[in-house]
Amino acid sequence: MSKTVERRALWLRSAVYIALVLALSNLLLLDAVDRSLLEPVRRAIASAAGGVLSLVHENVRVVGQRVFLGGSAVEIVNSCTGIDVGVFLASAMLVFPAPWRARAQGIAAAFAIVFAVNFVRVLTLCWLNSDAPRAFEIVHVYVWPLFISAVCLGTLLVWIQLVPPGDVAAARDA
Repeated sequence: MSKTVERRALWLRSAVYIALVLALSNLLLLDAVDRSLLEPVRRAIASAAGGVLSLVHENVRVVGQRVFLGGSAVEIVNSCTGIDVGVFLASAMLVFPAPWRARAQGIAAAFAIVFAVNFVRVLTLCWLNSDAPRAFEIVHVYVWPLFISAVCLGTLLVWIQLVPPGDVAAARDA
């Protein structure tokens, strides 16, 4: 492949990535998607967090998508689900020149990793909001976003390394 063709392919993949991120992120803003997908996910995260926290804390209750721990509450909002971060990661995997089966497996693994890390995030934020409210804001705004970004980048890089080079070349040339 010539350098010009490779550059055009890279620009095309970049444009498709941006289009995918914009389209999928905006899809998450639709009321129908919020009601049918995001609300049940928010409630499930809150319920699971309440269940785990009740194993180690007294006075835990869940109301809808709010987790109450003592006198404090954390509300699970759309950015607390991990779906938005998963969209960025899945979009990168979709545009990477790999066989479709590898992309599908990568996306499934990526969402599992994102959901697991995000669930730990929710648990720590509930605990911090209750027991160390001054640390809550710093960890919520700075530490966790940086950590989740690093996990996503690491997940993408590991997945790229796991896709056999012959599969990448065949997908790129197809």
